[in-house]
Amino acid sequence: AASILAKVARDRYMDDLAQKYPEYGFEKHKGYGTKAHYAAVDKFGLCPVHRPSFFKKYFEKKNG
Repeated sequence: AASILAKVARDRYMDDLAQKYPEYGFEKHKGYGTKAHYAAVDKFGLCPVHRPSFFKKYFEKKNG
């Protein structure tokens, strides 16, 4: 039951983020690293809720 509650809470949080940062499509990918998510980061950069440490390897590979 706890994992279901956690998923529901995360999904609601992602929906809230989608309202605040619509260009990232959080309501669709729910924070998972999909092609669309990376494309949005490439286009708009990181927003305040992104974890730069998560994207470190992505940017190194992309720019490296």
